[in-house]
Amino acid sequence: MTGLRRMLSRKVSVEAIIETAMWLSIPYLLIGIVFTFVNVDDVARIETAWETRLPAGADLAAFGATTVLWPFLLLGHEICMA
Repeated sequence: MTGLRRMLSRKVSVEAIIETAMWLSIPYLLIGIVFTFVNVDDVARIETAWETRLPAGADLAAFGATTVLWPFLLLGHEICMA
């Protein structure tokens, strides 16, 4: 418990927190891009849902949504898109 308390009492700059978040986002986005290219049917399904709301950029919105939300699509896209 004292080790946790000592770790949490360290002062960390905002820049260090932002840098850590950016470094951690790189593998997340790489996995998302690979998932998007492998599961094209999910992108097409999300694109048809976006076409009524965003006709000009539905394909880009679907690509971005699939890339960012890939963990949720792994778990239950059949439930959400039915």
